[in-house]
Amino acid sequence: MKNNNHKISLIPAAALQHFATLLNIARKEKNFTIEDLCSRVNTSKPTMIKILKGDSTVKIGNYFETAWILDVPLFEPEPGRFAEKKRIMEKIDALLPARILPKKEIIDDNF
Repeated sequence: MKNNNHKISLIPAAALQHFATLLNIARKEKNFTIEDLCSRVNTSKPTMIKILKGDSTVKIGNYFETAWILDVPLFEPEPGRFAEKKRIMEKIDALLPARILPKKEIIDDNF
């Protein structure tokens, strides 16, 4: 078994805990058991427990799928606004370079 000592910074950890709390509240409001949610998200019970605790080792897609099933908004409450922002971000992304090359290190060998 792999030992995951995955550490994240304080602010992302707090955001993840907040998101997990939102998911837990929505689950309880909808009267979903953990097993019900597992079958809807198509994940295992240990993974779902990690999601509901805000574990940073779980794939973000599992968090997003859980939020979708529980009707927890991810970004914008209106789908049209999200689509508009997506188009704008795609335009910006098209202007940026496709690859980021590592900076060449200049060696000063002039002794």
